[in-house]
Order: sequence, then structure tokens, then C-alpha cells
Amino acid sequence: MTQKQLVRNIAFVVRCSAAATFSYILAQAVGLPHPVWASMSGIIVSQENLTQTHSATVGRLFGTVIGVVIAVTVGNLLTPLHAGIAVQMAVAVALAAVVARRYPVVRVCMWTCPIVFLSADHGTPLLMVGFYRGAEVLLGGLTGALLHLISEVALAGITREKQATPGTSVNSASGTNIED
Repeated sequence: MTQKQLVRNIAFVVRCSAAATFSYILAQAVGLPHPVWASMSGIIVSQENLTQTHSATVGRLFGTVIGVVIAVTVGNLLTPLHAGIAVQMAVAVALAAVVARRYPVVRVCMWTCPIVFLSADHGTPLLMVGFYRGAEVLLGGLTGALLHLISEVALAGITREKQATPGTSVNSASGTNIED
């Protein structure tokens, strides 16, 4: 393994851990009821490179919004008809699957529907549950993406610094550059 690969591997590990942790802390700080979805989203969007992270973030966020809208709409239409959660979930996931089949990047909409239904409680309107799940995913996804961007900028700075001083090395005792 090269030094560059090692540094990128360490950056990935630190970035994923930080995304889960910071997303959780932020979700708790703003009072979101299920910070687990923020933590998971922070990790899920963290991909190998920045382009993949951007794509995963956009897909996760748009897919979540689509799933929330479908779940809340179906729930609000079928609850007055006394349809149970299983029926509501079946209809919502079927509609989400139609969207996901056409637009695979938003496949998360299919599992967002069950998450909305199964994390609901009788005291909270389904619209608020959907809002909370969407906010948790948005917070986690954006946190994960931002941390990836920051780590890439830091890695680029380290790379530029090493390239700017060819023929020098760092004196481990003083931390200063010395000529080879």
C-alpha cells in the first residue's frame, strides 16, 4: 500500500466516523426524535470519491423527499378508510417502486415509506413524522457530504504542500523542513 493510499484510507475511516457522530449530535441538538436516521444518512452518502458522494447525497435527499411525500399522502388518504399500516405501506412502497424503477438514483424512496409508517406514533401527525424523517436524513446527508468535501480539501492541501517542497523532508525533532 502506498502512502497516498494509506492516507486516503485513514481519511475515509475518520470521515465516516465523524459523519455518523456529528450527524447524531446535530440531530439531538435540534431536537429531532430519531437521530439514528441522521447518523445512517451521514454514513450512507460517504462514498469513495467526491463525485460519488455528491451523487449519493442528491439521490438520498431527493429520494427521501419523494418517499416522505408518498407515505404521508397515502397515509392521509387511506387512514380515514380504516386501512391498516400494512395496507398503507404496501400501496406507498408500490408507488415508490414505480418512481424508483424509472429513476434508480432515488431508490431510497422505497424504504423511506416504511420508515415513515413504522416510526410513527399515535400522538404525532403523519405529516410531522415525515417532516422529522426528512429533516434527519437531510441533516445527516449534508453533514456527510460536507465532511467529505472538507477532507478532500485537506488532502489536496497536504498533497500541494508536499509537491511545493521537493527535495526536503521534515525534521521529526523540530517539525521543520530540512534539505535532503
